[in-house]
Amino acid sequence: MISGKHAVRAVFLARPQAVRRLILLEGALPYLQEFLDFAETAGIKPEVLPRRAFMHIGDFTDEDRHQGVLAFADPPRIYAEGDLGALREASTVLVLDQVSNPQNFGTIIRNAAFFGVDAVIWLKNRSADLSPTVSQVAVGGVEFVKLFRVTNLARTFETLKSQGFWVYGLDERGDRTLAETEFDRRTVLVVGAEGEGLRRRTKEYCDALVRIPGGRPGLQSLNAGVATAVALAEVFRRR
Repeated sequence: MISGKHAVRAVFLARPQAVRRLILLEGALPYLQEFLDFAETAGIKPEVLPRRAFMHIGDFTDEDRHQGVLAFADPPRIYAEGDLGALREASTVLVLDQVSNPQNFGTIIRNAAFFGVDAVIWLKNRSADLSPTVSQVAVGGVEFVKLFRVTNLARTFETLKSQGFWVYGLDERGDRTLAETEFDRRTVLVVGAEGEGLRRRTKEYCDALVRIPGGRPGLQSLNAGVATAVALAEVFRRR
């Protein structure tokens, strides 16, 4: 289930064949012409429903920002460790070390899509997973990056390094700031869990630990979503 103009637009642009059902809110129809056009191109007959039926099908509350558009589609492909060979031509990969907050996870995917990251990798266990909430927060970002769910980060790092990637861990105690770091042409950026940061084992696989300058006593770090945006901006500033 995908809702909101940006997210539904993204799936029509990236995977129109995946859309199975399009539902539009009757009162919002004058503002949704582009979705009628998308549906026609994809060979789908849109359903236009009154508010009560629309809210029921989407299980929406009055606080949900659905923007009058709801789609049901096949989920995006999620790759596994055995598919990491698909990244042989990639230049930037984002790895999440136990990021468990769905809001942060969705924000991170949105950031990755915005900057042009090739793939986002996260752990199968002890992490947030792809869900309608994550997709909505990502506002379509899940359609524009490769998504990998893995069971072992150590093996994942070994595989990526064998492909020529350098691994940079985002850590508030890193030896160098982002601006002081010369990121490799093939970069893996690793972001840790909210509050805990990178695990010790993860740090051992990093070629360098880098930090965002700033902070003060009692406020040493940013949340994972914001920190990722700051770090990616610096990585891609050099590209």
